[in-house]
Amino acid sequence: MKTTLIILLTALFIGTAFSNPKYDKWQNGSYFRGYNVLYESPKSVQDFIDFKNYGGNLFHIQPDGFMATDAPYGLVQANIDGCDMLVNFCRQAGIHYVIGMRSGPGAYDTFDESQGTTGESRVWNSGNTTEQSKYAEMLNMVVQRYAGDTLFVGINLVIEPRPKVRVIPANTSASYKFFLENVYNIHMDQVYTSWVQSIREVDPELPVILESFAYSTPELFPAYEINDPYIIYSAHNYQPVQFSKEAVPFAMTYPGVYWNITTLSQVLYDAPFLRNTVFGKLREFQLSTGKPVFIGEMGMYKPQTGGIEYLGDQLDIMKDYGWHFAFWDWRRGPGADWNIEKFGDPDNMHWKRVLSEFHAPPVPKMISPANELVVPGNPTFTWDSMTAFTSYDIELSKVRGSRNDVFTFTDISQASYTITGNSLVDGETYSWRIRAKNPGGAPENISDWSQPQIFTVGPSQSLNGRTAVNTEYSLKQNYPNPFNPSTSISYSISENSIVKLTVYDMLGREVARLVNTQQMSGSYSAVFNASQLSSGVYIYRLDALPLNGKQGYSDIRRMILIK
Repeated sequence: MKTTLIILLTALFIGTAFSNPKYDKWQNGSYFRGYNVLYESPKSVQDFIDFKNYGGNLFHIQPDGFMATDAPYGLVQANIDGCDMLVNFCRQAGIHYVIGMRSGPGAYDTFDESQGTTGESRVWNSGNTTEQSKYAEMLNMVVQRYAGDTLFVGINLVIEPRPKVRVIPANTSASYKFFLENVYNIHMDQVYTSWVQSIREVDPELPVILESFAYSTPELFPAYEINDPYIIYSAHNYQPVQFSKEAVPFAMTYPGVYWNITTLSQVLYDAPFLRNTVFGKLREFQLSTGKPVFIGEMGMYKPQTGGIEYLGDQLDIMKDYGWHFAFWDWRRGPGADWNIEKFGDPDNMHWKRVLSEFHAPPVPKMISPANELVVPGNPTFTWDSMTAFTSYDIELSKVRGSRNDVFTFTDISQASYTITGNSLVDGETYSWRIRAKNPGGAPENISDWSQPQIFTVGPSQSLNGRTAVNTEYSLKQNYPNPFNPSTSISYSISENSIVKLTVYDMLGREVARLVNTQQMSGSYSAVFNASQLSSGVYIYRLDALPLNGKQGYSDIRRMILIK
């Protein structure tokens, strides 16, 4: 038995040693498309659901630092709570998220710096090892807090790093890096390497996002030398700033002539210039490193003439180069000029059109057959209907069959499907999953597959909510897990028994009695609603005492509540 287990574990390790599901998504061209989001303005779960229904699948969460900028660098609970709120909204809506730090020990928010309301960030200077270490401690804390969440797909070390940008000739990345290292003793590679190492102490595989110099300008991407396999390089683009940040609606036009930081002259901003000059250095860097690229911010302050074309030209580049992107920013609230939705002009609904061009639908929510239950005959598969999506695919396979025992049903137009004939065999266990599709058939128009659910085909007779089949005593893992606020617990009993299903907290205190009655042999399912409980690990226990005097059965499992 031990030898068999070792072989299985070894095979599992070998099969997954070179796989990193989170980083794999970043290597899937233009997979992530979304918005930045801040916690200062009111948000709700519905805001996040709306975003997902529009085709977005990533929020770039930008909290201020979890630790204060100045000594003694204490925790800033309001920032932590705000980030927790947005993370929980992402979890409830099923949206991936990246967390990026706007400030922290020795590092001010770049907006405050640019407005002259704070001093200049100190954390970059090579002599400030205390603040660099404290900042690394903060990053470590963030990763620990959200580690294990499959939706947490990256941490951004710092938003828009800008050491000495005001006094350095920054027309090329080479000159900028030279001045940093030789004049100001700022070695970004060393600082970033130490921060990445602090993250790796917690999570060896979490994708780490590094932004360009000078407010993450795409033309100034330096030759970072970070020895880590899961790095993503990021830049922001608001060029030309006279167009994107103009406060008067329709005062500017695209294509148009504006000042450029690289040429240090007035140039015509159009699609070729964006592609070849603004994003040209970043594309060269991508090809030389082979790493994913994320345009972490882009957008417009007010509606401008040609705004659709301006954003559309950038997104054509994103798609061609396989870059991921996030607009600035999502539902800031009343009076927020960056809140694109508030503008009544149709030209400012660009974000809907842009997302629809990618528009991978969300993963459908499966309804029946429910996980680990027995169903009669050929079942009817059902799932939540989603508007504006063209069709669905179902994949069905035998759990104990060969790889050839896989059935696919494609281009289903309704939110249900019934298998005809005698395709399924009594007593066999099957696994099923589903995905949604939009027109075109391109990868960006197809959702991820849902998590598989299993069911067993049995007789049609049903007794008091149970399915009567020959079975054994068993307690299944709850589904979903983690959950919020409800989850289903399935179990089976082989003899008519007195059955108790009880939930405890980690201190051994009973928090719920789900079942306490006599039941006939069969398979059952109970729903646990934890809306009144706090996040954490809980234990559920099944006790079954047969009425015929045979030996009883008992088993326990753990489940995780995340709110």
